[in-house]
Amino acid sequence: MRQPRYNDIFAGHDEGAAMAEGAKMLWAEYREDLEGRKLWTPARARTLDRLVRASVEYQMLYPRATAEGPIAMAPSGGEYFSYLWAAVQKLSDQIAKLEKALMLTPEAIGDKTASRAGGERPPCPADEWLKQQ
Repeated sequence: MRQPRYNDIFAGHDEGAAMAEGAKMLWAEYREDLEGRKLWTPARARTLDRLVRASVEYQMLYPRATAEGPIAMAPSGGEYFSYLWAAVQKLSDQIAKLEKALMLTPEAIGDKTASRAGGERPPCPADEWLKQQ
């Protein structure tokens, strides 16, 4: 699968040019990584496209959401939950799921220190068998 036409995809957005450039860089970076580990397939290409689009949208919304905060003030003086904040949280969750599906997490790449962080692995039944040998 070729790289999607991100210039056309983000053309209607106020910051479409910047979003398209960011998407192209992310696509190239992730594709190179997946090809290097021999994980590049057409199905992963479609998943990568969804990851890139979500990541670019997240990068554009996150600064504004953190500046405004999770609680917004209504004109009447009341408070309400910010839908922008909720959208950023959902995008973050979706990005994590897509990264895991594409095997882009540190554990999938081979960095086992992130998963063990501070000790040895827990004992397993094979340890007993190995001790007997």
